[in-house]
Amino acid sequence: MAKIRFYLTNKRAKVETKLYCFINYGLYVEEKGKKKYLPLKYTTPFHVLPELWNAENNRAKETIKWADADKFEISQSAVDESARENRNKFNDSLAVLELNVNRIISKLTVNNRLPRHEQVKKELDKIYYPDKVIANVTEIDYQSFDLIQFIDHLIRSKSDLKLTTIKSYLVVRKNLQEYQKKHKGSVTPQNANIDFYNSFISYLTGKGLSKNTIGTRIKIVKSILAYANEKKGVEVSQDYKLKSFAKPREETESVYLTTDELSRIYDLTLPKSLDNVRDLFLIGCDTGLRFSDLSRLKKDNINSDNTISITTQKTVKKVVVPITPRVRNIFEKYDYKLPRVISNQKFNQFLKEIARYAEIKEPVTITKTVKGMLVTRTVSKWELVTSHTARRSFATNAFLNDVPALAIMQITGHRTESAFMKYIRMSPKDNAIKLQSHKFFTQMAVVK
Repeated sequence: MAKIRFYLTNKRAKVETKLYCFINYGLYVEEKGKKKYLPLKYTTPFHVLPELWNAENNRAKETIKWADADKFEISQSAVDESARENRNKFNDSLAVLELNVNRIISKLTVNNRLPRHEQVKKELDKIYYPDKVIANVTEIDYQSFDLIQFIDHLIRSKSDLKLTTIKSYLVVRKNLQEYQKKHKGSVTPQNANIDFYNSFISYLTGKGLSKNTIGTRIKIVKSILAYANEKKGVEVSQDYKLKSFAKPREETESVYLTTDELSRIYDLTLPKSLDNVRDLFLIGCDTGLRFSDLSRLKKDNINSDNTISITTQKTVKKVVVPITPRVRNIFEKYDYKLPRVISNQKFNQFLKEIARYAEIKEPVTITKTVKGMLVTRTVSKWELVTSHTARRSFATNAFLNDVPALAIMQITGHRTESAFMKYIRMSPKDNAIKLQSHKFFTQMAVVK
């Protein structure tokens, strides 16, 4: 993997200055028996004020100076939100460049022979300075594009793509490359028919991917075909609209934690590292907020009417959630400055440890498809607890306590009640206990 470091063109500039980078991907020459590495210098299209740049972290600084000017007249919360969005968008653009660099180098490396600087630069210019590359071309011939070229085009031209979406596109790009190499032919919008669909699923299944993972790949392929057809007027096999071209899926064994289990977790005495994770997780369980939003909660998000207001990162929609006494206690414990959120992977690792300490060990049977075969195994419930368990616990516990589904959906963001009902995790026993209080069961006449 290439090592990439960004630098300011002019550190003392009072206005925005361009960023350039050095890309070291292992290319070297030998001088006097020693290796002299040859990094590629590349001028990026990105500009930044020197005062907003953190040279140590090689990313934009966390400061409210990233906020749009009009937000300062609204509220501190609006300023913080605007600054975060603008800073993240800038940093994401640098992360995407890094992804593109590594993809290009991998593509151009043949028989372990690294590409020349000119080759790498030319490919980067196609993405970041297309006018320079196609100066003499009046129109792009989309009709001749294969699916991989459309993926490259989408990544290059759609500025509103999130970093997670781009990463997903690049994974599908790699899958298609490998598939084409195996089948010795290109996948084009014209031949991406039902036969390709079945063959591609068979290929992905052979790689050991789960049904839901394959479903995500197919969903992206369908979106690329729709884009080529509807946005670029390309002739496309219409099979992608068939019901039989649907993305495969299967129910996953996602658990929720009962109110009693959450209380046991709350009452645990834990070391600081686990204590922080436990508290953030419980806030998620009581508010239904996603992992990505927990790290952004501040005192400014708390309203005088005992609610939390926040614009969610994933949907960019404002949600308002009542504050439970437990959430209020946690905020006060940290003087309204919640601990920093660690990586999702580490967070989930610590969560499992916490759930194990709380003796959440009910056996759960998991059935999933692996390489086309159904595999069943039984694990303890604590092994399945993740950051996303918080949202499922919130939705399920609220529903079991007779909070109207539509009210919960205002917080979780589900658009239909049918989608919401698939999301909650209610066991047959939970369902029976809930029904006991229904008048149908309490007022039935006893026949003698």
